[in-house]
Amino acid sequence: MSDLLLNQRNIVRKKEMIVKTGVWRNVGALGTHMIDCLRWMTQSEVEFVNGLLHTHVPQGAGETRDADDAFFIHGKMDNDTTFSVQLVSGVNHGLGSSIDVFGSEGTITLKNDKQLSFGRINEPLQKIEIPSHEAVPSHLSKEASAYYPAFHPFLEMIYDYIINDQADKDLPTIEDGHENQVIMDKI
Repeated sequence: MSDLLLNQRNIVRKKEMIVKTGVWRNVGALGTHMIDCLRWMTQSEVEFVNGLLHTHVPQGAGETRDADDAFFIHGKMDNDTTFSVQLVSGVNHGLGSSIDVFGSEGTITLKNDKQLSFGRINEPLQKIEIPSHEAVPSHLSKEASAYYPAFHPFLEMIYDYIINDQADKDLPTIEDGHENQVIMDKI
């Protein structure tokens, strides 16, 4: 059997596995959220994008891995800002995730979904403290507690939209999801 035919069969099998199991690579699982965050922070659209996906650790924990454990995405927004989005995991000295946005008025960085910084032109980056206005319910698991501060306000926005027909400007829409997927398809 030719290598080309074997490769085509493997690609089809992998696509079927993703559809059946819902398994996505890191760029699909995390990169889409990072692109969405980028579009939201800059209030602009991606004009140009390129990326690199890589698997540093193809064997581990007794299994063969073909999912990327690192990705690097770079591009330009339609408001002339440039960006760098990356995730490096599964390696001995992983860097975690980062979103960096560079523009004529300054820089925005988000490291590991925890440290947000902003710096105006010719000024140092300043860490932005984001206060938590709600206490996390004590009955939630550690994992659920980590997502509660972001997820609960989102649910409140959905509730207001459904019950009161009031769409918050920060509530993501199906169109936002589609635009994110269009960008992901270019990487």
